[in-house]
Amino acid sequence: MVRRAVGLGAVVVILILIILGIRGCLNARKERSFENYASDLTAIAAQTKQLSSDFFGRLMDPGNLTPLSFKAEIASDRGTAAELDARVHSLDTPDELDGAQSELDLAFDLRRDALASIADQISTALGDEGSGDAVEAIAQDMRSFLASDVLYARARDEINAVLQDEDIAASVPESTFLLEPIEDWLDPLTISGDLAAVAGGRQATSGVHGLALYQTTVTPGNVALDPATPVTISGNGPYELDVQVQNQGDSAESDVGVTFDLTGGTQTISGDATIPRIDAGEIQTAKIPIDPSPPSGEVTIEVTVQPVLGEQVETNNRSTYQVTFP
Repeated sequence: MVRRAVGLGAVVVILILIILGIRGCLNARKERSFENYASDLTAIAAQTKQLSSDFFGRLMDPGNLTPLSFKAEIASDRGTAAELDARVHSLDTPDELDGAQSELDLAFDLRRDALASIADQISTALGDEGSGDAVEAIAQDMRSFLASDVLYARARDEINAVLQDEDIAASVPESTFLLEPIEDWLDPLTISGDLAAVAGGRQATSGVHGLALYQTTVTPGNVALDPATPVTISGNGPYELDVQVQNQGDSAESDVGVTFDLTGGTQTISGDATIPRIDAGEIQTAKIPIDPSPPSGEVTIEVTVQPVLGEQVETNNRSTYQVTFP
């Protein structure tokens, strides 16, 4: 009986040791899973930071890049964003982090899709015809970057909280794609000014460069618009915007883009035109048809003169008007 009791006790001890060993292996495996996940995500965040720095650095200072090489670089950024997105989706995610991983997937989807859209729009944005709409689309893509940053920040907070609860000596870093100042990158006027340095692959000539939106008139009826005072149009269409642009610099400017966006009810109408040349101090008029005809009632019209290369002050390049059509 004694031998049996001793043998049974030995078996129990062995079983306990086996259970503890298995549990220790499982705990070690779980810890390695969290650590590997954090390490992989940290590497992705570092490469994403480099992508953001390269992309926005190129927009702010294209250097000697020609439009063709600039577009090639943007296409390369597009490919890098797609690769990073695929890596995020293939992360070996611990079950405790499934919710945060879903937000990470969406964040990197937004970054991938925004860069793909910008790559698709960049040729038109650097040209004359349709450049205003293309720049507006790029500004919307910048909002996708902002949304991705919010999603990543929420996921990061959740991941780091779980890692801390699990006593894992690891954490994941921030990943902010949209650079400061955020307001500038959401403004089509600022984006257009940055792209002006790329268009034509030219450098700004010496001297002062600057355009101003001088006056906007609706025809027929020659109704002058005032940003501070709503106006009512009495004449019948077809309508046209006559936009006077003044060259306030001391150099002639060429291929000056002028755009408008009209919003009323559920309808949005856009149009653009190009002024071939404006000499220093001169005023030229861009005539832009409002097509299709605007809806009856009050609408908002935003008119923008696209900045030229070397322009430093852009606050007088845009006006917004409240107009009522019959």
